[in-house]
Amino acid sequence: MPETDGAVTRLIERYLAIVADDDYERFGELLTDDCTFTLMPIGHAWRGRDNVMSAVMAAGSRRTHDSQSKVTITNWFTNNEYLVVEYEHGALVGGVRVKIDGYCWVFHIRDGRFDSMREYINPSSAGTSILLSLVLRAYPLLARWRAKGTAAS
Repeated sequence: MPETDGAVTRLIERYLAIVADDDYERFGELLTDDCTFTLMPIGHAWRGRDNVMSAVMAAGSRRTHDSQSKVTITNWFTNNEYLVVEYEHGALVGGVRVKIDGYCWVFHIRDGRFDSMREYINPSSAGTSILLSLVLRAYPLLARWRAKGTAAS
């Protein structure tokens, strides 16, 4: 295994601080240049740090929904090659408060950074599942649109 426990520990500490501060602009520092991000259940994948960051930032650089729209990590564990993070998130979607407690991120660690990420979303109610399905299908378009707007700035 190329990483030391210390390097993995520092990576995880930096990730946890980003989530706690709700400041995802620094997240790119944790990624390899060739990082991939796959969003399940739709299976859409972003490749490369810039594309992954467009997806991350579309989800909410400094979430502006309201004060209750926060990511809460409920559990995490690592084996120095993978980091698995379970969390819940509340947000306003179309004016409706949605809380999803079935989120899981699986990060692969290479050379002290994340080189692949998979986000699994499993909503606990039928209504949330339908709403989430619609939102997730539009998400790749939103990320691309936000990336173009950022590049034009």
